[in-house]
Amino acid sequence: MVILLIRQAAILIGAALAAYTDARTGLILDKITYPMIALGILLNLLEFELALFAVPIAVFAIGFALYWFGKLGGGDVKLFTGIAMLLPFFGGNVFVVHVLLVAVLSSIVFYSVYYTSKYWRKGIDLNENKDGILKAGVLGIVMAVYFYYVFEAQLLPVETIAVFVVASGFALLFLALEKGIKKNFFLRDIELGKLEEDEVIAEEFLDPELKKKLSMKGKGIIGKKEIQKLKELGVSVVPVYQNMPPFGPFILLGVAIVLLKPELLGFLII
Repeated sequence: MVILLIRQAAILIGAALAAYTDARTGLILDKITYPMIALGILLNLLEFELALFAVPIAVFAIGFALYWFGKLGGGDVKLFTGIAMLLPFFGGNVFVVHVLLVAVLSSIVFYSVYYTSKYWRKGIDLNENKDGILKAGVLGIVMAVYFYYVFEAQLLPVETIAVFVVASGFALLFLALEKGIKKNFFLRDIELGKLEEDEVIAEEFLDPELKKKLSMKGKGIIGKKEIQKLKELGVSVVPVYQNMPPFGPFILLGVAIVLLKPELLGFLII
């Protein structure tokens, strides 16, 4: 019981500190996440449960893949790993999976509303977003069929289906306008000499010929190899995405909700 309380307290404190620094600076610091991971390792060893390491290892592997593709920040990956290491299971479920779902759903709703309204005031260019609108339309039809099936088969409570339908609607809205939102609020042209490693490259705004020569092969972040290649190609300015919206506050929200209501997402059976 005491160890469980230590695990929960460490997660809440770490997630709160990460949310604060992420909101203020856009960074989740190693001095927050590394102690969480170290304490989790120590507690897992004290309980003589090597199986407890399976969840955080899987979380880190999946998180690193998302980081490599430029879909998740390195600090977020370490924070999720720390959470998984400190509390692999809670209420009979994989704790971090439930935290992630709450964080994703809440952030989708918030940022879809926030950036769509900002984009609306700035002036939405439908032609610029035509590909995204088409993708969102097709995906929307598929999701409508899926949710209808889930409802008819009574696989989930009506309230749960309603939450997922609303969140999916906001996600589709963001997907439809994603290119314009990224261009207007996150796209920056950075001089090669000022380019740092781990920057997220804006591939859709790269010159097609340069994109072919650079051959990122799906990789979303820039490393030493890519910087060297850009120098060899004589590139002076590189489009990247900066000041991306913080995810830390929503991870904290997920942690708090799942700790208070571990049965909330019990239908996941994981």
